[in-house]
Amino acid sequence: QLAQKREQLSSLQAEYDAITLAMDALTQANTTLQNRFSPELGRRAAEIFADMTGSTWSHILLDREFHLSAESGSDPTRRSVQLLSAGTADQLYLAVRLAICEMILPPEQNPPLILDDALLTFDDARLSTTLDYLTQLGAQRQILLFTCQGREAALLRGRPGVHITNLTQST
Repeated sequence: QLAQKREQLSSLQAEYDAITLAMDALTQANTTLQNRFSPELGRRAAEIFADMTGSTWSHILLDREFHLSAESGSDPTRRSVQLLSAGTADQLYLAVRLAICEMILPPEQNPPLILDDALLTFDDARLSTTLDYLTQLGAQRQILLFTCQGREAALLRGRPGVHITNLTQST
């Protein structure tokens, strides 16, 4: 029985060692990814956020858990996304999502972006500047913007390259 238990212990120890090795490799890969991906993502998200807001947001910072904070050019104090208004926070999240799309979607295939009520919490000023940005981006790739609001259509109506389709549900 002792020999059998030692063999079982040896087998379990080998399995444990393999899991530890795999976890170490994943931790190193995660660190490498964060060191490469996070700074570039933050830089590009800040550029998009500045374009969408028409302001001087200079840095978007992502911590290890990808919690967001932002710094403006005029005030280097970091502001957690939780301290921003709902509209500004949603605008920041959209900027990060658009930056991720730029970084991971293959440019040669240029897949469309699909946004569903992504601008719902934006006030009229935020909505206008964000739609300006999305219209410019739409020159490079197709953007499908779904919304239950009429504000977007009113602001986009008549712009070149913008097609508005109303979908209604029949009862």
